[in-house]
Amino acid sequence: MSSRRIVYLTALAMGAVFHSLYGQYLSYILLRFLILLPFVSLLISLPAMLRVRVHLSASGASPRGEAAAARLKMDSRCFLPVGCLSMTFTGENRFTGEAVEKRKVRYWGVLKAEESLPLPSDRCGVVTCRLGRVWAWDYMGIFAFPVKGCDPATYTVLPIPDQPKPMPELDQDSAITLKPKPGGGYSEEHELRPYRQGDPLNVIHWKLSSKLDEPIVREPQLMQRKRITLSVTPGSDRRALESQLDQLLYLSTDLIEKGIPHRICFGAHQQAYIKDKNSLDEFLEAILSARPDGSRGPVDRNKSDELVYSIRPKPGEGGTKP
Repeated sequence: MSSRRIVYLTALAMGAVFHSLYGQYLSYILLRFLILLPFVSLLISLPAMLRVRVHLSASGASPRGEAAAARLKMDSRCFLPVGCLSMTFTGENRFTGEAVEKRKVRYWGVLKAEESLPLPSDRCGVVTCRLGRVWAWDYMGIFAFPVKGCDPATYTVLPIPDQPKPMPELDQDSAITLKPKPGGGYSEEHELRPYRQGDPLNVIHWKLSSKLDEPIVREPQLMQRKRITLSVTPGSDRRALESQLDQLLYLSTDLIEKGIPHRICFGAHQQAYIKDKNSLDEFLEAILSARPDGSRGPVDRNKSDELVYSIRPKPGEGGTKP
């Protein structure tokens, strides 16, 4: 609004020169009018300037590549419109660290208004957008008061589910393992092994022992389901990381639909137990809310009670050919 102030000061200077040269009553009235005009404008504009409110919101979440926008809503809460509202719109993708293009926004004669401000959606991550200092101006554009700030709005750009190739076998049957039954006893599953000191006589397989000329025992086994873990070591390349996220979303959603709880480890510090879609959505938002550290996950090898699948980028998307 500096241009309006310059125009006003120019008009005031010209009125002062006219009064000094002409010296009549008309020039005096004109000079007084120019001096009082900004204060009259402020007095009329003040109710709307003090009561105007600005609200910023975003549309939640959508897959990568879909159009996204923030909603900017303004309400003067008065029967008079605000002369002008000026503000700066900024934001940041917290997952990639990229800044949203900074833009200056200005609205004239606002009584009630609502507008969409486009947001970038070509990269996964939680995008936080905010308004800089909002100023309400009087009708002449001379005086400005700061407007009460509004909270930042967040928007989540989600990965696109992509099936790994080859597709790993992560079902109920592939996650079954056997272990010795504590205390022994009856079991439909058993394992044959050489006799050890202290084994009871009733577990000896006499028929097989007679054939092998050494005592063989039948050890009861207990069926146990392994815990399925999806492990991701974040790639440094953009396409590689997005490929990993796409495959992670596909595999986790597939396990949820099969009713299989599982664990996700993302890097060295982020992990969660996933049992339904809500827990998956919450963990994805937690992942996408901070920069990935690229550290190796804590589970990169299978354990006796754990079935681990490490998600790597697909060839051609930052991954290497098998």
